[in-house]
Amino acid sequence: MNKRTTSVGGGILVLIIAILSVIFGQDFFAELGVSVDDAPIDSLPSDDDSVNLPPAGDNNPDWYDIYFTAPTCPPEAERVGGLDETIAEDISQAQLQVDVAAFDLDADPIVQALIDLEEPGVTVRVVTDEDNGDLSSIRRLRRNGISVVEDKRSALMHNKFIVVDGRYTWMGSLNYTANGVYCNNNNLVRIDSSRIAANYTAEMDEMYDDRLFGPDSPQNTPNEKMTINGIQVENYFGPERKISPIIARAVASAQSEILFMAFSFTDDQIGEAMLGRADAGVTVRGVFETTGSDTVYSYYPHMAAAGIDNVQVRTDGNPRIMHHKVIIIDRETVIFGSFNFSDSANRKNDENIIIVHDPTFTSFFVEEFETVWAEAQNPE
Repeated sequence: MNKRTTSVGGGILVLIIAILSVIFGQDFFAELGVSVDDAPIDSLPSDDDSVNLPPAGDNNPDWYDIYFTAPTCPPEAERVGGLDETIAEDISQAQLQVDVAAFDLDADPIVQALIDLEEPGVTVRVVTDEDNGDLSSIRRLRRNGISVVEDKRSALMHNKFIVVDGRYTWMGSLNYTANGVYCNNNNLVRIDSSRIAANYTAEMDEMYDDRLFGPDSPQNTPNEKMTINGIQVENYFGPERKISPIIARAVASAQSEILFMAFSFTDDQIGEAMLGRADAGVTVRGVFETTGSDTVYSYYPHMAAAGIDNVQVRTDGNPRIMHHKVIIIDRETVIFGSFNFSDSANRKNDENIIIVHDPTFTSFFVEEFETVWAEAQNPE
């Protein structure tokens, strides 16, 4: 978990920049290195001045918290005190609306927290994949009057995010399940940013209101690139935006080191970009989820047999699932989210990633990588 804040003042300045951005159709916040989240909410144009939430960003000292599971997979009766309870507590504080886009959802504390919100009148919207639409937890939500929209396509609604009150966003690799929390290696980040929340709310609107999934979704993310508290952040949603080329370009910029943890890694654009940097002398280390790593489509055998001294790969040591989808570049940039490094994720599935360019933020993912690396199976 981390807390970071930097002060950028001036509600009047931010209001002027906001007006110019509207007039000229250009994100002057990103151009000038200023974040909307650096200003008090009440200094910005608002559709509803009656909403009185605390100011986001710098004015709340913690704009992100980073979590990693510590999977021990205890018996069901002993599965307490995990991230499912942390998320449920956050949901219980909602005043206006909670959006949940969950490929898989069965964690009882989260389900119960959503049901309990119906009493105070908070709007609850849930989207899931058809493959998981018949779960007892989904039926339970519906029996309690919560509308759940299913993606009926053969491809996957693979997102895993929650937005609370248009301000707090939970996202990462974690499926909101008991196994995801207590048995599998996962990451989860809570972000206090109205701009990030606006991106995820726009994605939710497409799926829940318009029933648009996959390539049919419009490419309308309001804030793909921004600066939050002096840190450059990128946020993309696929497949309306092809994510593999974005990741491949970031990988191709590596100067010294690439680290990765991959539940599934079959994508040629990303894989060849890594091997290309390895040919140029960049160190590459990676951990693959064991299941599926021995197939001809996986980049594990390609990298293991590449014959490049500075490429080292291992299969994970968790007897359950190593579910991360993380790439770390030069220990300064980290890429994470729901996106598996595969062609299906790039072309068909609803996915999201965030790229953070900051060594302090990234250092927590480096620490997790070293933990997973130490537990992984050395092929020798």
